Amino acid sequence: MSTRDIDKEIESIHVKLDRILDQLQKITERPPGSKRPSPKPKPPALTAEEIPKFQERFNSLYERWLSGNEHEVQEELEQLDVDELRRLSDANNLNVTSRMPKQKVLELIAARFREKRQLHRGVSLRSNNGT
Repeated sequence: MSTRDIDKEIESIHVKLDRILDQLQKITERPPGSKRPSPKPKPPALTAEEIPKFQERFNSLYERWLSGNEHEVQEELEQLDVDELRRLSDANNLNVTSRMPKQKVLELIAARFREKRQLHRGVSLRSNNGT
């Protein structure tokens, strides 16, 4: 391949690269007057009055879940909006974030229910054995 052919190839590559850069610029530019959507406002922190209410609700749901109404409790939790679930979880010391998806929050609650059941079974087994 001669240097002239190489120069033509390089020129062709430059033209294609310029077209690609133009297209990328068009994609990234926003139309005039358009604004980015404002971020969803962060929910207010839990108040001292809300925490015991959410803890009581969580314990009530857990007791119903423990007594065999798992599906009923699961459906009730799924009916709550994601912000309400996050607040319920936060009040009960579950590690949730404001961006955590609803399914992940539901999984954390279910895991806590199972964890509490295991802990209570362990305590009752030890007390029955006299240890």
